[in-house]
Amino acid sequence: MVSSLGCSFFLESTVSPTTPTTEPFKGLMFLLATTQLLLIVDASIVNVIVPTIAGELRFSETGQSWIANAYLTVFGGALLVSGRMADLLGRTRVFQAGLVVLVVGSAVSALARSPEVLIAGRAIQGLGSAFSAAASLALILAAFEGEQRYKALGLMAAMGGLGGALGTFLGGALTAWIGWRSTFWISVLIPASLLLYSFSVFARFDKGVHQGRADGLGGLLLIGGQTLLAWGIVQFGETSSDARALWVAVIAGLALLGGFLLRQQAIAHSLIPPATWRNSGLMEALLYAGIGQIVIFPMFFIGNLYLQAILHFSPLASGSAFLPLCAIVILTATNAGRWLRYGARESLTAGFALVTVGMAWLSLAGMNSVYWVDILGPTLLVGVGLPVIAITTNILGAQNARIGEEGLTSGLLNTFQQFGAVIGLAAMISTANFYAAHLAGTGQIPTAAELMNGYKMAFLLGGVVAAVATVGLLISLILRRGGTGREPTTMSRRD
Repeated sequence: MVSSLGCSFFLESTVSPTTPTTEPFKGLMFLLATTQLLLIVDASIVNVIVPTIAGELRFSETGQSWIANAYLTVFGGALLVSGRMADLLGRTRVFQAGLVVLVVGSAVSALARSPEVLIAGRAIQGLGSAFSAAASLALILAAFEGEQRYKALGLMAAMGGLGGALGTFLGGALTAWIGWRSTFWISVLIPASLLLYSFSVFARFDKGVHQGRADGLGGLLLIGGQTLLAWGIVQFGETSSDARALWVAVIAGLALLGGFLLRQQAIAHSLIPPATWRNSGLMEALLYAGIGQIVIFPMFFIGNLYLQAILHFSPLASGSAFLPLCAIVILTATNAGRWLRYGARESLTAGFALVTVGMAWLSLAGMNSVYWVDILGPTLLVGVGLPVIAITTNILGAQNARIGEEGLTSGLLNTFQQFGAVIGLAAMISTANFYAAHLAGTGQIPTAAELMNGYKMAFLLGGVVAAVATVGLLISLILRRGGTGREPTTMSRRD
């Protein structure tokens, strides 16, 4: 797959020609693909080990959600700034800085002896992952055009799908065989190795020059606002959350974001050029990228809860249950060039339709469901839709990216995807918890059957969101075909 890719590779806006058979090119693709795999594994590996960590470190019922949320909120809050910093300070520098921070955060998590230290470690992991994720996609968007971009994004999506399933599997396997701390030590050794390898890869390409000044204050306002807003959103998923603290966080986050927008209008070297928000094609890509994650990311979390709490799967068995989904994601992603011939928006519509059916099917699960019928089938449908949505939204976003703003586009795409995941997780957990509590009655602990009905309602909510996106895309396609016909998939870059 890697050897079939071709590009005119350039770093930090300096073009360095290469061919698909050169060693530098192969090394670059291996580095980016492996990093993508690592970052997704880091995000998903805790899905099945939260109960084990919470028990050993004595997390409260509410506090244990922050084993995942500390990572998600910081990651989501730092993505956009990370992408823009990649444009202004250098994509390779930001990429390598992210790996260093990730090593530190993973080591802190592995050594944690208290909930507070573990949460701090997960937050540091999220910051490092944001740097590397935004820089990685920026490198892809800067390097590829047309069919080659399809293949590059297909490879990255395949690694994302593999990472999601592999992380879930490894979380259960390593916890059962070695202990939960081993899941974090892996995230020390691998990024440290990738960091060393990156020096030899990037040394073969021109690093270029800085493209402008970095607005440090604006970056702090943006990170602070996004992080507080994300924190407030995830708190909606906690039945025991302090409503006053929740709204204070949301209002403070919005205030910081408002301050950021005002500052962007007042300075010449803004992080986000005003023209970005008037780019309708980019805005459409961001919208559907976010909606896709609203539905898909929580499916893994709720699915693991259902398998362990209702069907009594072990962490290892629960993680293994998603391996077939991993295979179908890889198969679909690596054949992106074939199905994209039908059109990016047509493919995106089909992807959301498949996810709609899959989530609706999952909502039919019960107390005595059979994995091979009630779980495997719908997750395979979602597994096809996942890479289709991810690749097509990245393509539509990149199609509208301006030269020199690949990092900004990358940051925006990643930010909308991550906030989609945060919003979706909060919405589905809230739906499951509140519906189960409603069935149980005031002051009563929900039974297994009531919990199951809560999970079913969460899956149904995801199906409804995906259905709305499908209908919206269908209407858009009908209107476009009534005008200029099907949009070609050939990419063009805006100056």
